Amino acid sequence: MSQMMAKELERGPAGREPLASPSREQSPRLGSPPATPSLEEAHPEVAIRRGTARTEQQLMERVFERCHGFILAASQASSVPAEFLGALTANESGGNPHAVRFEPAVYRHLKAVAGGQSPRWGGIRREELATELGEVLHPKAGQFHAHYLSAPFAARHAAELGSLTDEALRELASSWGFTQIMGFHMVGRPGTVRDLREPNFHFRLATQLLAEFAQDYQLDLTCEYEELFRCWNTGQPYGTTKDPAYVVNGLRRMAIYKRLIEPSGDRVIEPSRRAG
Repeated sequence: MSQMMAKELERGPAGREPLASPSREQSPRLGSPPATPSLEEAHPEVAIRRGTARTEQQLMERVFERCHGFILAASQASSVPAEFLGALTANESGGNPHAVRFEPAVYRHLKAVAGGQSPRWGGIRREELATELGEVLHPKAGQFHAHYLSAPFAARHAAELGSLTDEALRELASSWGFTQIMGFHMVGRPGTVRDLREPNFHFRLATQLLAEFAQDYQLDLTCEYEELFRCWNTGQPYGTTKDPAYVVNGLRRMAIYKRLIEPSGDRVIEPSRRAG
């Protein structure tokens, strides 16, 4: 057979070049489905939610570790559930016993009362109040201060306030500790503002203040949690909180804290030394 004929046979019919066999790299991988993105890659909002859930869990675990012994003791002596106090602590201080928040507008009001002026809250321009309260984290709403800093308050305590130093007035105008109790709550009560840093004293007073709200507004301490969160921030059960998510966060954190309590059987837990 001539070389020309051999080449023709190799070329195949109609003189076409034979198709090359597909290389291993070019061959489709039968049985291997195309790679699919993860749920978090396909839906970034899922990753955000999961990250938020982890952060919230860590926050509540920190509050539980630092505070639960004190919270449990206070709740067992009142009708306020431990999970509510745990969530309130998370909302207000994140479990930091040394948290202090100075509110300049409150300070100026107390100073005016001490000087015989402004017998009730409201002598400060609304715009100025909103600006200054916006500078601090989770401030009490203006109506909260109006609930307490009334004309009767001024009448009862003007002389006492007038005898205080400027530093003492600043302490009264600050919120303190785990649940950020305003210093002026100590006016007319046994003890001093600095006692608000002592955990047992602090949580007992928190339950007393909640009980006072419940009595004033006919609230049930065992179930009307949204209203109680609003009272703590605004002084009213239907007030508008400075942080729009304040109540939602509180209710979610209650559920997490309750899950943390259940394995412990509500036994008294030795508080972390960091709480003091």
